[in-house]
Amino acid sequence: MLIKTRSLALTPCLPVHTIIGSVSSKLKMDRSGKMSTRTSTGGSSSSKAAPTMREFVRVDGGAGTRSQPEVIKFRLVSYNILAQVYVKSSLFPHSPSPCLRWKARSQAILTLLKNLGADFFCLQEVDEYDSFYKRNMEDHGYSSIYVQRSGQKRDGCGIFYKNNCAEFLSKETIEYNDLVDVIQGETSLSADKQNETLTNTNNGAGPKNVHCLDDLLSDSSVKEHHGDPNDPRVRLKRDCVGIMAAFKLKDPFHHVVILANTHLYWDPEWADVKLAQAKYLLSRLAQFKTLVTDKFECTPSLILSGDFNSTPGDKENEPDSCVTKLHMS
Repeated sequence: MLIKTRSLALTPCLPVHTIIGSVSSKLKMDRSGKMSTRTSTGGSSSSKAAPTMREFVRVDGGAGTRSQPEVIKFRLVSYNILAQVYVKSSLFPHSPSPCLRWKARSQAILTLLKNLGADFFCLQEVDEYDSFYKRNMEDHGYSSIYVQRSGQKRDGCGIFYKNNCAEFLSKETIEYNDLVDVIQGETSLSADKQNETLTNTNNGAGPKNVHCLDDLLSDSSVKEHHGDPNDPRVRLKRDCVGIMAAFKLKDPFHHVVILANTHLYWDPEWADVKLAQAKYLLSRLAQFKTLVTDKFECTPSLILSGDFNSTPGDKENEPDSCVTKLHMS
């Protein structure tokens, strides 16, 4: 049995335009299968350089599968829709102010999602989930699951799925702030081994004037540097999240598929944080896949989507890195 997905990934993240005043935006798919947005503006031309147009890139899996009798097909769209809380006129000088206001943007995004007609949407930077996206997408036949970012952040990741296409089975959320506990657990284990070695060295008398690493983590001198980016408890606490869920596809095969959606940390200078998050994500995905396999007695397929905040050539994209494995999954 072959699974054929039609995925549309949208890059880069720009505000969605609608027909407002002199600005119009149209989606167009060329013969090569690429879907792009062309924007035309009326009035006087701007002296500023033209912005980069966003482009949908369609990825069809399983070349030559049209003649295969047992093929599962569905459409999935991964899209960073830009949380309204991050919309600033200074960041988008080419976008007329009316296009940046929530009232206009919300309807433009909703119209775009509706026109794409995907069976699954994996959306990043979703804010206004309860007040807008959840109920409006329900009106168009989609159910959804959502995880909001940790801390004071207002946006998060959501998976929206067509009720007539898939049945929701199970989900787990991923909070990358948990990496802090993982690091502290590993540190405590290392400290226990260190203390055991020192105790044996001193013939059972115990170490003299030696602090274990666990004590150092709670030392007042460390607490004074709570904002130190070199402190892993600070560095790894970026409030990023992800969500993964198992779905049973409806007719004709009832195949189980796992979808994961995430948004990794953005800063290009903090590649180590993205690598740590990617490694944790792969670990959690493997555990979740095992859980789904055992619980539902199936062999699920796995599709990973998201905004990984990385491109070919970035420091974290070495051939064997976790981020590279994410791009290849």
